[in-house]
Amino acid sequence: MLSTRSDRVRRLAAGTALFILTAAAPLAAQTLTNVASSEFSMSGSEAALTLEFEGSRSLAIAIRDGGVFIDGTRVGAAARGSALDSSWRDLLTRAMDASPAELPQLLFEWSAEGDMGAHIDSALDAALQSAAPGVDAMQVPAVPISDSVTRLNERIGELEQMVDRLEAQPTRVRVERPARRYNPFHHITEGLAGIFSILVTYVVLFSIGFATIFFGGRKYIEGVADTARHAPGRSFLVGLAGSFLVVPAFILGIIALAISVIGIPALLVWVPGFPVAVVLAVLLGYLAVAHAAGEVFAERRFYVTDWFQRGNSYYFLLSGIGILLALFLVSQVVHMAGPWLRAINAILIFLGCASTAVVVLIGLGAVLISRGGKQPVRADGTVAEPDLFTEEEASV
Repeated sequence: MLSTRSDRVRRLAAGTALFILTAAAPLAAQTLTNVASSEFSMSGSEAALTLEFEGSRSLAIAIRDGGVFIDGTRVGAAARGSALDSSWRDLLTRAMDASPAELPQLLFEWSAEGDMGAHIDSALDAALQSAAPGVDAMQVPAVPISDSVTRLNERIGELEQMVDRLEAQPTRVRVERPARRYNPFHHITEGLAGIFSILVTYVVLFSIGFATIFFGGRKYIEGVADTARHAPGRSFLVGLAGSFLVVPAFILGIIALAISVIGIPALLVWVPGFPVAVVLAVLLGYLAVAHAAGEVFAERRFYVTDWFQRGNSYYFLLSGIGILLALFLVSQVVHMAGPWLRAINAILIFLGCASTAVVVLIGLGAVLISRGGKQPVRADGTVAEPDLFTEEEASV
């Protein structure tokens, strides 16, 4: 939009200059003034014309060093080799060969495209035109054309500089956003939604653990839980190493099966089966760590007799999963208080995610060490002996 406005300014200034130059003489029949003398200058950087008229009038027009000069005043720009420069040099070449009688008509008929071409053309026409014979010179007052043109050109230059500065300035758009009002019910609804999602996660995890125990997987969960409880540090390190080796093992397995004899049928089992096995191992480890947490909680809560009566795998899972999800649940409750406890909420979420990552690594390591719960080990690395009692399955 600025460039369009700049073009309009230049066209308006050129039209104004043309009007001022042509308005100096009446619109009556006019003749061309004879040129008393003419001087031409042509070089690689300059093409100049100087005309001397009767009555001590003169006009000097030159294009040099990339600028257009009229009577010594720079009025615009014309690059070397541009259309205006080529047309002006062609005019001077033809004017050199013209006779003194043909020169005024040749200069008067010349025209060039563009604002600067029209500017030079108007200056030549105004200088070559004169009042018709028989008209008293006192009836046509002299107009200070050169001074008006000079002031107009200076004003045009100022306007062009101002437009260039406006075009150079970066456009800044200020977007006013409506003020957001505090809504206390917004945080409450978000907190309730978060609590509901955690409860759904709790139900899903307990349902998976319940189904695993109900269909004969209690010994595997307990074997992994004993390993995670008796050797948590070792389980964590093995799980950390296993997490880094999952992807390389998967890729190496594909390569080994691809170059083997039974590669294609085995690949059909390995490619989908390996990721499923990893997910099941992580899930089994998480439930086993929850089972171990439930055991620790039961030992601290019940006496010996109560522990024998009420301690079972279902209860251990029920309480252990709740312990592992407690930080997330508390963070949603704190979120309901509003933005004032946002820092505490962020700390609780971070601790919940960190503890979950540790639990997953311990569970995965316990699964790998105990061979999926078949060989539970103690802290000293020995295989754990069978328990002294067998828990009875709780009726549900």
